[in-house]
Amino acid sequence: MKVAIVGAGVMGRLAALKLIGAQHRVTLFEAQSFDHPQGAATISAGMISPLSEAVHAPPEVVRLGLQSHNLWPDALSQLRELDPEHHPVFFQQHGTVAISFSEEQDCLLCLYAKMHQLLPEHHSQIRMLYNQEVLNLEPDLERFETAVFLKNEGQICNRQFLAASTRAIRQHAQVIEHWPLEGNGSVLQKQYDWVIDCRGAGAVKASTYAETGAQALHSVRGEAIRVRTKRVHFTRPVRIIQQRFHVYVVPKPDNIFVVGTTDLGDRGTRSVTVRSSLDLLSAIYCLHPGFADAEILEVMGTHRAFYSDNRPKITQNGNIICVNGLSRQGWLLGPALVEDIFKRVTC
Repeated sequence: MKVAIVGAGVMGRLAALKLIGAQHRVTLFEAQSFDHPQGAATISAGMISPLSEAVHAPPEVVRLGLQSHNLWPDALSQLRELDPEHHPVFFQQHGTVAISFSEEQDCLLCLYAKMHQLLPEHHSQIRMLYNQEVLNLEPDLERFETAVFLKNEGQICNRQFLAASTRAIRQHAQVIEHWPLEGNGSVLQKQYDWVIDCRGAGAVKASTYAETGAQALHSVRGEAIRVRTKRVHFTRPVRIIQQRFHVYVVPKPDNIFVVGTTDLGDRGTRSVTVRSSLDLLSAIYCLHPGFADAEILEVMGTHRAFYSDNRPKITQNGNIICVNGLSRQGWLLGPALVEDIFKRVTC
């Protein structure tokens, strides 16, 4: 079966790997460079945090996120087999820790109460920690006497995944880059058995036949800063819960940390602003003094696609399938949504 996949972000790559593993002939179209991606998948922190998302997202996102959390190990095992270099991708399921600064402790308590209210079946996965319990979990959080530990969460090194999937897809599929989709997909529809539209923000102003038109697709600005230091030794993602915005600090291999925020709420076209960068850097300096001497490696910005109800959608019209509206949840939801796409294509 011949399948065209449009868009080489998280969803496009996961769909390609799944179909390649099932012996289908895959052609991947990408509007930019395939080997050197610059979209949301590149700047993101790779968090797989279904419980944390419960505060902002509808219940189905939590359900799909928990499903993806369980699917990721098999997906990465398949990727390692397809990768001609057979490199492992950094992946951990050690949970997430959330803290607040002393003057905003009410924010942490509100988060804990709200998560218990929204996730009654997961109370055992959401724990309030005190004093020595915090230090036992993360010794470098010695400034904090309380924290919330979210057990059933994880993270992936997005850069390692992108590198390994580039090698694997290059080896086992056809890649056509610098090829923006023109029109509504009707040309590809005639040439392939299936067309899977995974363009993300690239589809905001250019829909395919599969779009229902019931809800408009929008884009929101996201940005992150990558820093490197040997003076901080977090072993899992740390979320700083504040009233104005939340900050995440995610440790990666080679003493690198990805720092970003989940709620900029800016739909403008600007990539990075001085204010938001200072907000992020000030937050991590207050989190741990070791960040004061950290090397700033990158300051990055991009746009992510979302629907007004914050629900990702898979729509289908004939042999065109469109998946979009994942916003910052590509790593969280990708494997579960690919399972849905795979069932449609192979039924």
